[in-house]
Amino acid sequence: MTTATALTPIRQIAAHELVVDQMRRALELGQFRPGDRLPTERDLAEMLDVSRTVVRAAVAVLEREGLIAVRRGRGGGFTVQAPTYDPAEARRLMRENKTAVRDAFDYRIVVETGATRLAAVRRRASDLSKLRSLLESMDDALEAAMKDQSPQRVTDFQTLDSAFHLGIAQACRNDYLLDAVADARRKMWLPVGAIFGRLEANANDHHEAILDAIENRDPDTAAAQMEEHILGTRKTLESWLKR
Repeated sequence: MTTATALTPIRQIAAHELVVDQMRRALELGQFRPGDRLPTERDLAEMLDVSRTVVRAAVAVLEREGLIAVRRGRGGGFTVQAPTYDPAEARRLMRENKTAVRDAFDYRIVVETGATRLAAVRRRASDLSKLRSLLESMDDALEAAMKDQSPQRVTDFQTLDSAFHLGIAQACRNDYLLDAVADARRKMWLPVGAIFGRLEANANDHHEAILDAIENRDPDTAAAQMEEHILGTRKTLESWLKR
């Protein structure tokens, strides 16, 4: 009598797929912004410890996906492209993938509240300084976006927002949690990100309260404020889906 197992066939992953995954993750988390020039092919090969042929194959994939533009020849290079946005199509995809959206937000709540709780215990003065600076920049970026909802303005705020949340994860001084927060935010943006083609006035709500609680070494309040913040994003998404 045989017993069913969860074992499945192993697929050999090509090196360029791993490079694509790393680069796509950096783009999705806003570590490179639209208009930014990426490192050269040679520099990317050295940074990632792969051959230039592998980098070339990865770049071809990202170019086909519209994530980067490639200009060849003297003075050429790789430039990050602004994401395209189709509100109607984004809403359709969200309605068809409600379970993925729910799971993404659940994952983010569990991981980010845990990291925030630890950050309130382990944060250093340098962490607070960095986060305060990001918060001020986010205020300025949101104010600018309220006057001009261009893709660049929206991306500017979203980039700072990701940096703020990852900064909190860094302050918890746990590499596993830092990776988990980055992964949770990425999984949320994969099904959800396309719909945020504009910003609401409450986009920066709770950030200051989260940071105040971290500064005051109050883990319970910090975690509660983070959960409230993420739930607010979910409510905004749900209201958009009803339009």
